[in-house]
Amino acid sequence: MNIIESKQGAVTVLSLEGRLDAVSAPELERKATALAAAGETRIVIDCARLEYVSSAGLRVFLSTAKRLKAVQGRFALGAAVEQVREILEMAGFATVLPVLKTAQDAVAACAS
Repeated sequence: MNIIESKQGAVTVLSLEGRLDAVSAPELERKATALAAAGETRIVIDCARLEYVSSAGLRVFLSTAKRLKAVQGRFALGAAVEQVREILEMAGFATVLPVLKTAQDAVAACAS
C-alpha cells in the first residue's frame, strides 16, 4: 500500500493506494500517530484508490478518530469505492465515522 500525504489548508489528507490489511495497517498507524503527535488535528483519509480494507485497517481508522476526538480534532473518510464502502457499512463504521462521497467533501467537513 502507498500513502501519499498532502495538505489542504489546515487539513492533512492521506491518500491510500492498494490494500489496507494486517501487513500495511501498521504503516498507516505509525503515520497517523506521528501526525497527531506533531499537532495535526484534522485528518482525512482519501479512499479513492483503496482497493480493500481489513479489520486491521478498520481498527486504524477507529483509533485515529478516537485520538483526534480527544483533542477536539476531526477525522473523515472520503471517496470510498463500492467494495470499501460496503465493508465500512457491514462493520457499522458508516454510522460511527464520517464517510463522505468525495475526498473534497471530507476535507470540507474537517475544515469547518
